Amino acid sequence: MSLKSQTKPPKGPRILLLGIVLVSIIPALGEAAVLGWGIAQGYWGKALRDGVDFWAGGFLARHNETTLLFDPIAYRAFLHGTFGDLPVHMWSYAPNYLLLVSGFAGLSPWHATLAFDAFSLLGLALVLRLAKQSWWLIGAVLLSPAALENLLAGQNAALVTTLVGGGILLIPTRPRLGGALVGLASIKPQLGLVLPLYVARQAPIAVLYATLAALLLGAAAVWAFGVQPWVQFWHITRPAMTAVLSTGQPADFANGLVSVFAAFRPLGIGAAVLAQGLVSLTAVILAASLKNPAPVLILAVLASPYLHSYDLLCASLAVALLVQNRLASGFAPGEKPLFLAAWMVPGLVLWLPPVSFAVPVILGLLLASALRRGPVAPCDS
Repeated sequence: MSLKSQTKPPKGPRILLLGIVLVSIIPALGEAAVLGWGIAQGYWGKALRDGVDFWAGGFLARHNETTLLFDPIAYRAFLHGTFGDLPVHMWSYAPNYLLLVSGFAGLSPWHATLAFDAFSLLGLALVLRLAKQSWWLIGAVLLSPAALENLLAGQNAALVTTLVGGGILLIPTRPRLGGALVGLASIKPQLGLVLPLYVARQAPIAVLYATLAALLLGAAAVWAFGVQPWVQFWHITRPAMTAVLSTGQPADFANGLVSVFAAFRPLGIGAAVLAQGLVSLTAVILAASLKNPAPVLILAVLASPYLHSYDLLCASLAVALLVQNRLASGFAPGEKPLFLAAWMVPGLVLWLPPVSFAVPVILGLLLASALRRGPVAPCDS
């Protein structure tokens, strides 16, 4: 049996799945309309959203002004002078990320952000295809609410999913390439907490390539920008991002979180730390015992305390993999609405903020479904 025949959905489910994918983009279309209105009214800086930081990081790195990135007051003054009045922005990435964004610094802010998004989505498609995934799955993932939210937010979740998800999927057949991709995911380490033990159990050679990739990326950043940005990141940016979790300020950052930590934060910082710590530790231990990539992708997002709706693209990839599997093995009772909820929720968080508190529950149920083994027994009639 060919790969195509194994992965291409039957005609009936294919039409239904296409309908679900198309309906699920409606919230993103509404969000795009709002952003379009903002641009028409002259709020182009606000409409760029996190693309502001993407462009500013690359621009300042290209002009040897990285010190501004790690000085919150000076950084906001630079953004105000460039874009006008904006919500609170902070540079929240390690210097190794600057290597990527500086490559787009010669473009205008909008062109740079859109080019980065296009290359990220293309990379995701290529890596998934290299991992022998069907075009049906790839198309669905690229049109998922999480992918569209990432595009509209000017974020890097498509790139991170390429590195984390692509790396996981490639490790069984191409462990060196898969390991290297996982190592490059060190640009956003909070989504890689569960990966070291998992990769070590799957293919020890992949650990070597992951380590080399991460070290080489870090060394290249030192060569390009010097040691000082790393010192500033450790002493300024890292505590500032920790304070976002502990204090809930700035609200523009904290209010968009959908993690276990954020769900328990109203009960107090102690409860949030305890809950997230237990979930993260369990995720790391559980991932080490797994082979199936879908639950590992879910565990990767559950383990992160700093999680936004666009970061759920890893979970959306897991949903696509699970649906592809269930079309062959059968859906258990309740799985269809669960998969639909997990697929839709990244696009609903902006419109219905209370939905964010349900995200950890949905991810937990999705994980339980992903851990199910074997086909569903047919019902007696």
